[in-house]
This record gives sequence, structure tokens and C-alpha cells, in this order.
Amino acid sequence: MNLADLARQLASARAQASVLDAGFWLDSVTNVECGYRVQAQLAQLAGNDVRGWKVTALSPEQQRGYSATHPVAGALLGPYVHASPVTLSLARFVTPLLECEVAFVLGQDLPARTEPYGSEEIRAAIEAVVPAMEIADCRLPAEAPDLLKLADSMGNGAFIVGQPLKHWKMLDLSGLAVTLSHDGIEVEYGTSARILGNPLFAVIALANAQPLPTGGLKRGQFVTTGTCTTPIPPRPGHYVGHFGALGALALDIIP
Repeated sequence: MNLADLARQLASARAQASVLDAGFWLDSVTNVECGYRVQAQLAQLAGNDVRGWKVTALSPEQQRGYSATHPVAGALLGPYVHASPVTLSLARFVTPLLECEVAFVLGQDLPARTEPYGSEEIRAAIEAVVPAMEIADCRLPAEAPDLLKLADSMGNGAFIVGQPLKHWKMLDLSGLAVTLSHDGIEVEYGTSARILGNPLFAVIALANAQPLPTGGLKRGQFVTTGTCTTPIPPRPGHYVGHFGALGALALDIIP
């Protein structure tokens, strides 16, 4: 079997909300490029509908798990991206964790290139900022290698986005307070400073860590930068993520 077979098995595990028996594949994804080839196959199976990217491995310590010296990313595939408000069933997931994230909408392509992108160039390329939630999920055993998890869309289960804010440059994204409530009771609190001091830096880091699969960073795609709150297992009820001046978004969880 080859990496295309792995992609098909991962897609099937996601559709069935089941854990893939990873034993056969433990040594199949040997580097980031292999993981991205599997992601490209998963995107093809999803109709090549890549709606964005989730960034991870922003620190050298995390990057060592991928044998990399730069951040890596998982593709956000169209069937699993939802506008708030939305209702999702726990039955769709294996081991879900709910996170509140700051995401960016690209207003232009950011192709791979030799010269690094600077902060002002990235700021100019961003069309909007959106409050977001991710339901992280893993169709692999917890002990599976990080590179194999990278192949599995970096553990994305679902991505929920609020209303885009186009006049975001007036906001201080380095200290945005973020709270998550469940049935009206606050259950988590965090700040955007958790992401490199300012989540914009995660977009810059990803733009300079290419090439990515499926053509890389494209106009209209989201880049979500990591959780501002401690991930929690979701349970049935009404969740609201509050992002201050950035707005709020809602998610209803059913069994």
C-alpha cells in the first residue's frame, strides 16, 4: 500500500468517526513532505475544497516532533468548515477537544518564495480577522507519531467561523481576551497573547514555512493560529466564544 491508500483509510475513519489501526502505517510518513502528500490526497477526495489552514509547531520544541525547523499546517477541508451558528453531533467525532482561536482571511495569494515575507506585507495581504472555534479530533491512536497525525489533516475535526471583521488593523490582537461559555456559564478563559504574543505572527511564520500542499496559501482561505483557551472535551449544550471587539460565535453540541 502507498500514501494514497493511507489517505483513503484516513478519510474512511473520519467519515465513520473511528480510530484507524495505525500499526501498518507507523513508519510510512517519514517527513513533513510525506505528510503533505497525504493531505493533498485527502483534499482530492474532498473535491479539492481547501478552505484554509491550521498552524501548529510554532515553537522549536514542537517542531522536533515533526523533524522540522519551521511550523507545519493541516488543511481545513470544505465539508468540515461551518459558519456560526451551527449544530454538530458528538457522534461525528472520536476524541474531540473544543478550542477558541483567532483566524485570518487572506485577501491575496501568498505563494512560496525565497525572500521571506515581512510583517507589513502579511498585514496588507489579510482581508479580515474572524473569531473561530476548532473541534480538534484524532482518528489515530494517541501514541501515533506526530508526522502521521500531520498527515491526518493535523487532527482537524471541524472548524467554525464567526463574522469577518475587515477593519481589524485598529485592534490590539496581542491582548485580546477570549472566553468560552457553556449554557451561559463561563468554562474557559484565555488571551490571544498565548499565540506567540500576537496571532498575526503565526500567519507570518506559516507564510515563510512553505511549500504547503494543494497550492499553498490562497486568497479567501482562512489561517487559524492555535487555541487561545485550554482545550476541553465538548458536551451537549450551547457554547459561545466571546472575543471582545472581534465579536462572538455560537456552537450547539448534540449527542
